[in-house]
Amino acid sequence: MAFNKSVRLLMATVSTFALGTAAYAQDATNISGTDAADVSATTDQPVLIAENSIALDAITITANKLETSVIDAPASISVVDEEELERRQPSDLSDILRGMPGVEIYGGPRSTVQEPIIRGLTGDRVVVRVDGARANMSVGHKGRFFFDPEVLKSVEVYRGAASTMQGTGALGGVIALTTKDANDLLDPGQKIGARVKVGYASVDHGLTTNGMAYGRPTDNTDILVSVTRESTGNFESGDGVKQQYTDDDYINGMFKGGIDINDASRLTLSVQRYSDDHQLPAAPDSGAAVNSTSNYLVDRESEESSLVLRYSYHDLGNDWIDANVNAYGMRTDLDEKRVSDGRHDERTLDTIGIDGNNTSRFDLAGRELAVTVGGELYQDSQEGRRNGVAVANLFPDAEMTIYGVYVDNAFAVTDALDLTVGVRFDSYDLSAEGQRSREDSAISPRFSASYRVTSWMQPYVSYAEAFRAPAMTEMYASGYHFPGNNFVANPDLEAEKAKTWEFGTNFKSDNLLTAGDAFRAKVAYFHNEIEDYIEQQGATFGSSETKSVNVPEAEIKGFEAELSYDTGVVFAGLAASRLRGENTRTGENLANIPADKVAVSGGYRFEDYGVELGGRANMVDRLTRIASGSEVPGYATFDLFARWDASETVPGLTVNAGIDNLFDHNYQVADQGLYEPGRNFKISASMKF
Repeated sequence: MAFNKSVRLLMATVSTFALGTAAYAQDATNISGTDAADVSATTDQPVLIAENSIALDAITITANKLETSVIDAPASISVVDEEELERRQPSDLSDILRGMPGVEIYGGPRSTVQEPIIRGLTGDRVVVRVDGARANMSVGHKGRFFFDPEVLKSVEVYRGAASTMQGTGALGGVIALTTKDANDLLDPGQKIGARVKVGYASVDHGLTTNGMAYGRPTDNTDILVSVTRESTGNFESGDGVKQQYTDDDYINGMFKGGIDINDASRLTLSVQRYSDDHQLPAAPDSGAAVNSTSNYLVDRESEESSLVLRYSYHDLGNDWIDANVNAYGMRTDLDEKRVSDGRHDERTLDTIGIDGNNTSRFDLAGRELAVTVGGELYQDSQEGRRNGVAVANLFPDAEMTIYGVYVDNAFAVTDALDLTVGVRFDSYDLSAEGQRSREDSAISPRFSASYRVTSWMQPYVSYAEAFRAPAMTEMYASGYHFPGNNFVANPDLEAEKAKTWEFGTNFKSDNLLTAGDAFRAKVAYFHNEIEDYIEQQGATFGSSETKSVNVPEAEIKGFEAELSYDTGVVFAGLAASRLRGENTRTGENLANIPADKVAVSGGYRFEDYGVELGGRANMVDRLTRIASGSEVPGYATFDLFARWDASETVPGLTVNAGIDNLFDHNYQVADQGLYEPGRNFKISASMKF
C-alpha cells in the first residue's frame, strides 16, 4: 500500500535528515561577522539577532530535578507549551499528545476513560503528576485522567525508565501536568486581572466556558481562581454515524496562591476539584455494544479532589541549598449506577504523600558537581463497594505504602563532557483484608554520559533501571468478572524490573538558514528489558478465569525522533517513532505496542497582523504486531489551525480556530473498537481584562 510505504520511508529518513541539516549548520555563513552557532552552544539561550528570534528553549525538571534545557538533556523529553496548547484547543489528553513520538492514548475518545501508553507501557508503569502530586488511579476499563485542559500551562512527557528521579513505577515514563498561576497571566505592573474564554466544537456541539480571576493582593502574594464548565453531545465519526454515549458534562474549579516569603523562599498552595457526570457502558474502552450482561449501561459520576502544598528555596548566592518540598493529597471517586436496576458500584482511591529534594553544588577544580539528594513517601488506600458491601472483584479493599530515597550526581567533566550517576532505593508494603500481604524492595541505578562533539551535535548514552510494585487490583482482584469467567487473586506476583539502554543525539543550531532562526532535533534508539512483566491472562470469552501473572522476560525496543525549526515567522516540526515488543521466552507480541507513525506540522506568522496559520498531519501505519484480535488499518488525519491576537483591534482579545480531521476520515486508534471523531470545526475566544 502506497501510504504504508510512505510512512516507512519517512521514518527511515528522519535520522538522516536531522544529521544532514545540522551538519549544514557547520558550513553556514556567519551572520554579522559572528559565529552565532558556536556562541549559542556555550550558553543556555539562542543568540538573539533578529527581532523575530525564537523564545528560549523549553526547560525540563523531570530529567534530573535541575532546570535543564530539553535540547541539552541526555534523555527523550517532549514539552507541550502554552502556545501549542492554544493551537490544539484540546478537550482531552489525546488532543494534547497526538503525534508525539513513542506515545499513544488507549481507551478511545471518551475523555475520562483514556490511558497513556509510553513506549508500549501503560497503567501504573507511567507516573502521572499534577503540580507534583501523584495521580495514581488505575482500574480496568475506567480511565485515569480527570483534568481540565483550560488550566494547563504545560505538559511534559519523559519517555523511558525514570524511577530514580520520578518515583517507583516509572518504567515507561512520566507525564507531568503543570497548571497556570497568577504570574503567568498578569502583565508587568498589573495588580488584578480576569480572563473569560468560550469555545465551541462542531463534531459534538461541545460548549466550553472558563472564567479566571487573578491578582497580587500584596507585593509578595498572588492568587488565581478558575472555574470551567464543558458540555458536549454524542460526536459523529467520519462515516457520519453518531457514537452513542460519548457525551460529557464536567465542571472544574481551581484555586492557586503563592507567597514569596523572601527573595529565596516561596510557598504555593494549589486546590482543584473536578466533577463529571454522564452515561457510559460498563466497559467504555472496549468498543463493545451495550448489553444486559457484560457491558451494561451505567450512570457514572467521576470526582477528583487534590491539594498540593509546595515550598521552594532557591538562592543564587547559596551553593549548598536549592530545595523543593511537596506535600499532597488526592481523592478519586468513581460512582456508577446500573440503569436497568440501580445497582450501585463505588470505587475510591486516596493518595497522600510527601516528596522533596535538595541540590548542593561543589566546585571541583573549576568544574561543577551538582549533588541532588531526595526522597518520597506516599500511601494509596482503595475501597470498592457494591450496594454498600465490599466486593473483591470490583476494586478490592487494599493499601500500599511506598517510600524511596535517592542520590543523583551531575558532573561537568569538561566543557564538552557531562556525566550523571544516580541510585535509588525503593520499598513497598502491600496488604488487603483477608489476603496475604507482600513487601519488597529494590535498588535502581542510572547513569548517562553526553559529549558535545561539535557546537551543534551532542550524542549521549544512558542506562536506567526502574521498579514497579504490583497494583492492588492486579494482586488481589477475585470473584465474578463476566458470565463464565472469574478473577483469581495472585498474591505471589513479583514486582516488575526494567533495564533500559538509550543511545541518542541532540542537535542544536541557531542562525542556520537565516538570522535568528533555530533548529532543534532529538533522535534516539532504546532497548528496554523487563523482568517479571505483569500481564493479565484469560480476560476473553471461553476462558474460565482471569489472572495477573508474571511474564519472565519481555523486551521493547524502538526508534524515536523529534525535529523542529523556527524562524519566528515560519515554523515546522516532524516527529516519528517505530516500536517493537515481545515476550522473549515465547516470541509472542506484547499488548499495547503502538503502530509506526509520523507527524508533521508547520505554519506561518503574519506578525504585522497578529495572525498565525498552520496545519498538521498525523500518519499511522497499520497495526499488525498485536497480542490478540485483528489487525487495525492505518490512517492519516490532517488538521488546520489559526490564531489571531486581536489586541490592537480589541484590547485583550485572542481568537483560536481550527479544523481537526479535515477530510472526515473514519478511523480508530489501535484495537479500541470505538471510532474517533470526524471532521471537527473548533473556535474559541478569550478576553483578558
